Amino acid sequence: MCGISGITENNRSLIDRMVDITCHRGPDDRGVFGNSDITMGHSRLSIQDLSKAGHQPMISTNRRFIIVFNGEIYNFRRLRKTLERDFTFSSKTDTEVILNIYETQGVEGLKKISGIFSFAIWDDVEKKLILVRDSRGIKPMYYMFSDGRLIFSSELKAIYSIVPNLRINKLALNCFFRMGYITGEETIWRGVKKLMPGSVLTFQNQKITIETLEREVSTSTISSIEEAREEIPIILKNVVKDQLISDVPVGLFLSGGIDSNLILSLMTEIGTSTINTYSSVFDVAQTDQAKFNSDSVIAKKSAKYFESNHLEIHVDENSVLENIEKVVWHMDEPNSNYSLIPNFILAQEASKNNKVVMSGEGGDEIFGGYNRYHSYRLIEKWQKFPTLLKKFFFSVAPLLILNKKNRRRLNFKHLVELYLSFAENNEISSTDIMDSDFNNVQRYRDYIGSVLEPFFNESGVFNSLINAELNTWLVDDYLMRADKMSMAHGLENRVPFLDERLVDISKKIEPSWKYPLSNKSRGKQILVDAMKDYLPSFVYGSPKKGWVSPISKWMRGGLKDFIHEVIQEDFIVETQEFFNFDRVNKVFKSHLESEAYGAQTIWNVVCFQLWYKRFIKN
Repeated sequence: MCGISGITENNRSLIDRMVDITCHRGPDDRGVFGNSDITMGHSRLSIQDLSKAGHQPMISTNRRFIIVFNGEIYNFRRLRKTLERDFTFSSKTDTEVILNIYETQGVEGLKKISGIFSFAIWDDVEKKLILVRDSRGIKPMYYMFSDGRLIFSSELKAIYSIVPNLRINKLALNCFFRMGYITGEETIWRGVKKLMPGSVLTFQNQKITIETLEREVSTSTISSIEEAREEIPIILKNVVKDQLISDVPVGLFLSGGIDSNLILSLMTEIGTSTINTYSSVFDVAQTDQAKFNSDSVIAKKSAKYFESNHLEIHVDENSVLENIEKVVWHMDEPNSNYSLIPNFILAQEASKNNKVVMSGEGGDEIFGGYNRYHSYRLIEKWQKFPTLLKKFFFSVAPLLILNKKNRRRLNFKHLVELYLSFAENNEISSTDIMDSDFNNVQRYRDYIGSVLEPFFNESGVFNSLINAELNTWLVDDYLMRADKMSMAHGLENRVPFLDERLVDISKKIEPSWKYPLSNKSRGKQILVDAMKDYLPSFVYGSPKKGWVSPISKWMRGGLKDFIHEVIQEDFIVETQEFFNFDRVNKVFKSHLESEAYGAQTIWNVVCFQLWYKRFIKN
C-alpha cells in the first residue's frame, strides 16, 4: 500500500507538498518523477520486495511509461511467468508486472490483474495519463480537472492542499447528513471527483474519457445447493492463500463473526507461523458487557482456539476525545460511522507488529448476512402475492405488527425509495436541524437515484438491493473507513471476501440459500453450511449480532460537555448557513433526557463541525 499523487504539468513543489500530506500511507520510501508534461509522486509501504528495487515512480525498460501504484496484486507471480520471455525484471514487485503488462497489452491486459489497487500510468509518447481503480473500490482514487490540468491523489486532502478556495459541495453534504457518508462520484469539494470502482480514466489532449474495466474471472456453474456448498470452500481457500502473499507477516482484525473467524481458520491451516490477531473492547459497566462486548468475547475465545497471538485494544470515552480530530483528518470527508475511532486505534496498535492485516468486510454483502436481508426476502415474496390478498392483509394488520414505515416498504413504488428506507438516518430529527436553503430534498433524491439505479440490474428485490449496497454503502462507507483508518498508520488492509471469484460465485447462489425465510436470526446460511467444519461450534452456533457502539450512552456521560461545546453556534460561526443550532441543541437535550433518540443526528453535526474546523477554519 502506498500514497500516490500527480499533476499534468511540471511542478515539483506541488507534488512534494502532496507527498508530504499522504506520507503516512507509505512511510518506508518516497519519490517524485517529473518532466515538462507530468509530475508524479509516491510514498511507499514496502510489502513485496523490500529492497530499493521497488522504488517508485517506476519507469518501464523502454522509458516510455511511468507508474505510481497503490495496492496489492495477488496473482502477480503467475502473471510474471507469462512475461519473463519478453522482459528481464529488475525487481520482485507487483508494480513492475503491471508496468510490463501495460507496455505490451495496454488497458486490455489490465483485466488480468487480481487485487486491490489504484494507480496511474503516464505514456510519454502519446502524452496520455490513465487512472485505474479496482473493481470493488477497495483503494480510493480522487481527481480534479482544473485550469487545463488533471490532478489526482489517493487522498482528498492532498488535492485540497494545492488547490486553494475549494468550495463545499452542498449536494454531497446533503448526502452526508441523511446517510452518514458521501456516495457516488461526488465528494465534499465541488469539482473534485472519485474515480468509480472498476473504471479507467484517460486524460489526453485536455479531454477526459472513462471506461469500465471488467476483471476476467470464471467460476463453476452452480445448479444446486450441494454444488454451491462444494465450491465455496475451494474458492475461499484459494483466495486466502493468494492474499497471504507478502514479504512481511500478515495479521488479522478478528471479530466474533463468521467471516473473520473463517479467515483465521484458513490462515492457520495454510500459514506456517503464529498469526497476530486484533480486537477492540469497549470499557463499559459490567451490566453493559453483553450488549457492547459480546463480539469481543467470542473473538478472544476464537484466538485461544486457533492459538493466535491475540491483542485486545480497549476503547473508552477518553479514547474518543483523544482521537476524534485525528480521525476526521484522515477520513478526508465528513463521515459519522461510530466504528471509525475503534478502527483507528486498532490499526494504530496493529501497525506496531504488522504491515499487513486481513479483515472480514464484504462477507455479509456477498453471502447475505445482515438481519435486514431477511426483510428484503419478505418484501420480495410479498410482491408476488395477489393484489386482493395484499389489500385484505393491510385492512386487518394492526399497527403494532405493521407500522407506517413497514407498510410503505411492502408497497414501495421504486427500489430507490425502498433502499433509502433502510439506508437513511431514520431519526425523526435527522433533517429538522438543517437550514432550509441547504436542505434541497429533490436534488438530493435525484442524485441518489442516479447513483443507485445502475445497480438495480439483478433479478428480484433481494439481489438488486444487495448489489446496490455492495457498490455504494460498502464502498463509500465501510471500505473507505477500512482504507483510511488503516493507512493512517501505514497498515495495509486486505479483504478476502471481496475477491472477484467469491463475488462472482455469490451471484450464482439463490437468495433462499443465503437467507432462508425460516431463520430470521441467521443469514449467510450457505456459507455456514459450506464452511462449518472450519469453525468452532461457539462461532457458527451463535446468531448474528450487529456491532453496537456505546457512543449514544457516552453522549450522556463523558462526552456530554465536549458535544455541548461543539454544537453551539459560536463554535464555528460560518456553519450557521447549514444548521438551525437552536433545533440542534433541542435534539441533544431530548437525547440527554431520553425523551427521543437523536444520537446519529447529533453525531453527524459533531463530525461536520470538527471537519469544518480542521479543513476550512484551520
